[in-house]
Amino acid sequence: MKVNSVSKAFIASLAMGLMGAAIAATEAEIDAFMNPYAKGFPSASGVKEGVVIDKNNADQFKSILAPRIYDQVKAGNTTISIGKQLSAPPPVVFVAASKKSAASARVEFGKGKIMGYQGGMPFPYEPSASDPNAGEKLAWNARYGLEIPDDISVGPFVWEYRDGNTGKINRTIDLDPSFISNTGFRTMNKPEHMSGSEEFFNMDMITVKSPQDLKGTGLLLKRRVDSSRDDDGQLYLGFQRRARRLSTSATTDPFLGSNVMIEEFRGFNGKLNDFTWKYLGTKNLLMAYYSHKEAKLRDDYKTADWRPTAFKGKGQCWADVPWSLRKVYIVEMTPKRADHPVSKRTMYLDAESFHVALSEVYDRKGELWKLWVQGIGHPSGQLPAVAKKGVWVWDADSMIDLQANQCTTLNFRMTSLDAVPASVYTIEYIRSRQ
Repeated sequence: MKVNSVSKAFIASLAMGLMGAAIAATEAEIDAFMNPYAKGFPSASGVKEGVVIDKNNADQFKSILAPRIYDQVKAGNTTISIGKQLSAPPPVVFVAASKKSAASARVEFGKGKIMGYQGGMPFPYEPSASDPNAGEKLAWNARYGLEIPDDISVGPFVWEYRDGNTGKINRTIDLDPSFISNTGFRTMNKPEHMSGSEEFFNMDMITVKSPQDLKGTGLLLKRRVDSSRDDDGQLYLGFQRRARRLSTSATTDPFLGSNVMIEEFRGFNGKLNDFTWKYLGTKNLLMAYYSHKEAKLRDDYKTADWRPTAFKGKGQCWADVPWSLRKVYIVEMTPKRADHPVSKRTMYLDAESFHVALSEVYDRKGELWKLWVQGIGHPSGQLPAVAKKGVWVWDADSMIDLQANQCTTLNFRMTSLDAVPASVYTIEYIRSRQ
C-alpha cells in the first residue's frame, strides 16, 4: 500500500514525539529559561526580608509554602525566616551547550535512553502542561544540571543521626566524598572529554573516615549514560577488605543506617526509566536558598576557615537558614517496581539551579513518610575556591523521617569545584585509604 505525503508527515511527527525530539525553542526562550530572574524576582504579599513564618501566621503564607512544609510549620515543628533573594545563573558555556542539546537531543521516553546530547541541559525550555513527557524532560534536565558542576570535593562532610523529638545525636558519620558529573561534556573544568564518559556520565566516591566500626567502608557508584542498564555500584567493606556489587534493591536500603537511601542522594539518584514522571506545574514557593553568611552557624566540626550551619526546630532537624521565594517546577515520580518501598515522590526542582530543593516521600500505603530538605548555598557565602565558580552548592541538608521520628542532618564544607583525578573513582583508591 502506498503511503501518501500527509500520512508520511504524520508518522514522522509521531515518531519524533515518541523519541522526544527537541522542540524548536528560540534562543531568547532558552536564555529566559536558563536565567529565570533576569527580569526580577517573584514577589508575594507579606514576603519581605526578616519576616518569620510560624504556626500563628502560617495561613497567611500558605499559598507560597509547599503543602507538606505548611503542615510542619502549622504544627509548630519549625519556623521559616525569609531572607534575601539571590541569583546565580549558570555559566555562559553551560547555556551555550544547552542550546546545542536543545537542537539535537532525543530521548526514548520511559526507556532511559538519550541520543544527540551535547552538554548542558537537553530540554532547556519551559515545560508544557499539554506535553505528556514534560515531567521526564525536567528529570533529564536535573540529571544533567549543575548540581554537580563537573567536580565536587567536600570535607568535613558529617552526617548526624538524630532523635526526632529530642534532637539528641545518636551517631555521627564523617565521610570523605568526591563527585564528578557530565564527564563527556565538561563545562567548567578540563579536560573537555574524559575516558569512559561514553558509558558513565556521573561517578560518586564516598569513603568513611569515622566512626571506627565503619572506617574504610566505601561506596563507588558509576551511573550509566544509558539509564536502561544497571548502574555500576560497589560497596567496599573495610573490615572485610573486599568489595561487593550493589544490587538494584540495595539502592533503596538505608545508607549506613541513616534515613537516606542511595537512590535519594541529591534528592534523586536513581535510574530514570525505573519511574514514571508527571509534571504537576510551576509555582513560586519559599525554598531554603540563601548565603551561608546569613545562616546561623555553630562550632561543631568547625575548621580554621569554616563553621557549619546550625539546626533548629523539632528534633533539631531543620537547617537554621533563611528561605527565599523561588520559581520551582513540581514533578511527581512513581516507581515501576512493585516491591519498591516508596509509592511516589513529589520533587520541587529549583528553576535556576535545578537542585531538588525539596522532596516529599510517600510510603507504599501512600502516606507521607519523609521530607528531604536541601539547604542550597549561594556562591557568595562559600570558600574562595568554590565561590569563584559562581554556582549554587549544597550547604546544609536534612532527611526527616516523620513516621520513625528520626532525622539525618548533613553538614557540608565545600572545599573545591576543581577537577578530581580519575584515579579517585576506583576500588584501588578506597583500598589505599585503609
